[in-house]
Amino acid sequence: MRSLLKFISRYNYSITFFFLLIFSFFLVLNESFILRSFYFNSSNYISGNFYRVQNGILSYFSLEKKNTILINENLELINRIKKLESDYRSVIIDTSTVGFLSAQVINNSLNKSKNYITIDKGFKDGVRENLGVISSNGVIGKVKYVSDNFSTIISLLNTSFYLSTLVDETKTLSSINWDGKNPREVKLLYVPKHVPLEIGYSVITSSFDSIFPKGIEVGKISSINEDTNSNFYDVDILLSEDFYSIYNVYLVKSFPFEEKIKLESID
Repeated sequence: MRSLLKFISRYNYSITFFFLLIFSFFLVLNESFILRSFYFNSSNYISGNFYRVQNGILSYFSLEKKNTILINENLELINRIKKLESDYRSVIIDTSTVGFLSAQVINNSLNKSKNYITIDKGFKDGVRENLGVISSNGVIGKVKYVSDNFSTIISLLNTSFYLSTLVDETKTLSSINWDGKNPREVKLLYVPKHVPLEIGYSVITSSFDSIFPKGIEVGKISSINEDTNSNFYDVDILLSEDFYSIYNVYLVKSFPFEEKIKLESID
């Protein structure tokens, strides 16, 4: 203890200098948008390479599980195609304006109030900010930061992220947001009490936020509480995707939505 006090006494000016230097960097990054963007892009590159190496090691020991998931995903896609062929033979679905880019998850946080996901695709692969991200089961989030080779996704499990949705059975416009509690559930917001709701109703994307096409599954209503001092329900949604088991995702590259954003930004 005496040696520690002697060390601090001898180098107190140096310690104070480094402390103030670190604190000033913190203030500058928080105040400057340009520097903050540079910081996030640089950290994306460094952390992205680290996560890719780490994920490569972990992936080797989980190949059997991943192969099982891919087989199930392919089977599900085949079943959906067969259903479309049998039910909508006379309907032509135009998908020429919507493209999908596949990516692998190399890092996924779950224990924070603001969770993010890192993927192994970046600017060089055609990834841009605000692209919607889905899995074979439903919505994952949207792209927040992009570097050359990696991207960071703001997850549905982020208390700052709101997504425009529809209750499929009633066509009621709503929004979802995570309250930071259960990673399997989010809150359904702004559904008025005069709208008939039932447990099991599906919640899908609305396309109003220009991120996702209409109709991508988000989850199903798991509980409804009408006893609130509000004109709206208190509703929980069980997510269709288990965020503990995300390996592969798909980025929605929809050019009409980009045109919509540009048009609506004109004064």
